[in-house]
Amino acid sequence: MKTRYLLFVLMLGLLAACEPKIDEFKADANGVNFSKFVAIGNSLTAGFADEALYLEGQEYSFPNIIANQLKSVGGGMFTQPLMPLGEGVGFKIDTSSPFGITCNTRRVLRLIENVSCGGTPLGTYSLRPVYSVENPNQLELIQQLTTPVAGPFNNMGVPGAGVKDLLTVGYGSQLGNPFFARFASNPLTTILADALAQNPTFFSLWIGNNDVLLSALAGTDQGVTALDTFSKYYPVIIRELTDLNIKGVVANIPDINSIAFFNTIPWNGLVLTQSQADSINMAMENIYHLPWTDYKAGPNPFIIEDPTDPKGFRQATNEDLILLSVPQDQLKCVGMGIINKFTFQIYPIPDSFILRAEEKDNIESAISAFNSVIRNSIANKNLAFVDMFSLMGSFKTGMFYDGVSFNLKFIEGGLLSLDGIHLTPRGNALVANHFLDAINGQYGCLIPKVSVTHYPGLKFP
Repeated sequence: MKTRYLLFVLMLGLLAACEPKIDEFKADANGVNFSKFVAIGNSLTAGFADEALYLEGQEYSFPNIIANQLKSVGGGMFTQPLMPLGEGVGFKIDTSSPFGITCNTRRVLRLIENVSCGGTPLGTYSLRPVYSVENPNQLELIQQLTTPVAGPFNNMGVPGAGVKDLLTVGYGSQLGNPFFARFASNPLTTILADALAQNPTFFSLWIGNNDVLLSALAGTDQGVTALDTFSKYYPVIIRELTDLNIKGVVANIPDINSIAFFNTIPWNGLVLTQSQADSINMAMENIYHLPWTDYKAGPNPFIIEDPTDPKGFRQATNEDLILLSVPQDQLKCVGMGIINKFTFQIYPIPDSFILRAEEKDNIESAISAFNSVIRNSIANKNLAFVDMFSLMGSFKTGMFYDGVSFNLKFIEGGLLSLDGIHLTPRGNALVANHFLDAINGQYGCLIPKVSVTHYPGLKFP
């Protein structure tokens, strides 16, 4: 009996010895001062997720995860401008609203009963992302968004901010960005000024995404920041930070092709039966006098608006991106993307929900140029660098990390939240580890990384 007991204890010891250990070494700052870490950036830095800024998302922000790891090498307290407990706030400019904006709560996954286009319940259910509160009290959300919180804060991530905005006086005023106005030290300060006023000993900077993304989200390349503007302001930010003789880590801009918002709805997502295809082919030839008579059973190209086409519309190609914001009910029940079921007119997907091939190419060219500015600006500055363009691109076809499979697919990929743009807690943990890799590599530190599996992905009902 005693022998069996000893064998059991021995086996437990062997099993424990075989368990994977993460970063089994003595943490070491290697002389780098991490006592005052300040993170500067936009929504990705702020912990924005699921189309809103909310408490839980902020607590899982990648800078907060990094800050917790820095405590092992002398890092200090890391404060954030936390939202109150609740469903969070996101907003869109809305000139029809008495407030000038329309606010929303965060998105969540729920099982929703499927209905026919006539509104009849079908008795089947689908898992869909919906707002946690369907018709929220706008005044209450605006009060949450505009109620000041007292700083200073180590997390200087401001949703919506671009490169120039970090240096814009009044960006924290009532006429500026409400996400910054709620915690700016005064209405005339700048994001960078409030960051520098804390006398940081170490910083992270991930900015520039919105200089292309905000335009792309609107289905155009016309709002992309001019290269001259980006080239003027980004080096100023780097110079202001490095003139303090402090160390830091900088990240570049990911490719929009690595964002689910632009890659979830396929260009050929018009799925037809053979009977439907035959009817459309006949209508194209005899009613609309269009050359598109090759519709078939299965996937077919949507018809999209194109102001550069003589007709004003054309068939989509695999070079066009259809945005996740396209109204799904119009695609399903009205005939958007082919023929309007009520007017019997060609019903192209509006251009505001499309990044046409030439627009996509222009945005990709802008990202490449901006990333060159970033690399040139930090050359010889002794800063760590995170190549987010390459990192996110590596997940396009899927990758294992910490034994978990990740990809960039909407909902199922594990990295991106329910807005198809921002990160899940697990995605933030993965990004934080890559920042830590860059810091360790540049400065010879031994900062332990986190186990990504200890962080939640999307919450399923």
